[in-house]
Amino acid sequence: MGEERARRIAARAHRGELRYDGELFLDHLERAAGVVEDHVVRQAVWLHAVPVSVEDLVREGISSRVLQVVQAFRSCSASARVMRDVASVRAALQADHRFVAPKGDADPLAGHGYQIQCAIGGLRDQSSDLGTPAVAAMVEHWWESSDDWTASVAVYAARGAGLLDRERLLRKVADGAPGTTAAIAVLSGEGDEREAEVLRAVLLRQGEDWHWARLAASARLAEIGGPGTPEWVLGHPMGVPWRYDRAWLHRNAERLTPLLIEALPDPLWWHEASVALASLRAAEAVGPLCESVHTAEEPVRQIEALGTIGSPEAGPTLEALCEHESEDVRAAALQALGHTGGADVVAVALKACDDPYAWVRYRAIQLLTRHADERAVTTLIRLSDTDHAALAADALARIGDPRALPVLWNLFAHHHDRAVRHAAGRGLARIEGEQWGVSMSDPHVARAYMWLVGYKPEWSRGPLEDGTKHSDAMVRVRAAEAFGRLRDPAGVEHVRPLLTDPDSRVRAAARSVIGFLEGLTLP
Repeated sequence: MGEERARRIAARAHRGELRYDGELFLDHLERAAGVVEDHVVRQAVWLHAVPVSVEDLVREGISSRVLQVVQAFRSCSASARVMRDVASVRAALQADHRFVAPKGDADPLAGHGYQIQCAIGGLRDQSSDLGTPAVAAMVEHWWESSDDWTASVAVYAARGAGLLDRERLLRKVADGAPGTTAAIAVLSGEGDEREAEVLRAVLLRQGEDWHWARLAASARLAEIGGPGTPEWVLGHPMGVPWRYDRAWLHRNAERLTPLLIEALPDPLWWHEASVALASLRAAEAVGPLCESVHTAEEPVRQIEALGTIGSPEAGPTLEALCEHESEDVRAAALQALGHTGGADVVAVALKACDDPYAWVRYRAIQLLTRHADERAVTTLIRLSDTDHAALAADALARIGDPRALPVLWNLFAHHHDRAVRHAAGRGLARIEGEQWGVSMSDPHVARAYMWLVGYKPEWSRGPLEDGTKHSDAMVRVRAAEAFGRLRDPAGVEHVRPLLTDPDSRVRAAARSVIGFLEGLTLP
């Protein structure tokens, strides 16, 4: 029933509206639908090329599953299940490529040109036999079209019909005519210098309109191969093939690296060559990259490449760039120094902490967090009162200097940011010092304090005993766990009352801790 409805919709949609014999087109669909058995796919075969919207099909009562397949066939996006049905539709249409021209019509494309365009456009990446007089006429009719899509369809149709003329394709590419990208895509074989010359000219074309043509030209040049391939693809940075195929870059690394290094002084290549050399981790490029930063106005990409390569040889250059007039360059240099070393990074970072730009100060603090020593304690204490308190607390915790204890206690007990409190707590757990009291009124601080006391066997257990009686269940849990970490069997008497706690989490923690502590007393 559904298939019959789909057939009627297809007939009604085409009858009387287009300038060709609709029954011939319907006959083509009849043959195509005949090669599949699934009823959903058969309906989709009838409806995929009907020139009406999906909303119109909904009003005609077509089921949602069939609509999914039809819509996916038009847009090429759907679930895996629907795409399997779409593949069946495509296979059915491929089973009959007899695009029949209406008898007596001077224009073989009259009326059903759109359907043929869509069909051949869908077959662009497949090997299809389109060797009919109608397709040959279509190729000639659309080859010089001013519309890029129409001209591209003519190119794909010519390939399917076995009518490709290499010189004609190269003329289209050389002239930059509509369909250029398709013409490059269908070029095949060994290639020659004439073709390479035309393709290199495409790489030099400017503007976003030539983006895909440049990529197609790069891919074709790479396919041609030969000892000159890397030189060919370096015609223009916007057309390099590794933008979408990093593997190609690494396959040709040996030949490309010296060419990329040679291209570095060219402002047109500052960005792309630096990114490529960074991807290759080319240690031999460190020297040329260091020279390039002195000629570029804002050598951020070169600096990032140096950081990615990670050679200490770049240290002096990066240190000097921390005085650059551009804040972006200074920030990039500080970040790269963290990966390369080769300079007194602590001294550089300490100086940069007074930079007028917040982004540069942030990079400096990040550098200190990873590399700071005792020289940075005073600066980090000062930074603990800023928006960078979390990073400062992390760095102070790593350094472990007792001078940081007062500020860490203050951050731990009073800061509003949980990340800052946790960083301060890690520092307090690591640094030896006297125990400070904190207010237990804030449950979040009280939980953290229970955790902290559990790492300090020399401190008083009084806060943990109070914690087992706290109104917040998680504070009681943390107190019980802290007794367990202290590994003192005497803590059992303080944890045992929690076995009857109204909160199941507390009871579970108490059972686990008591079992652990009692196990420690066994011989």
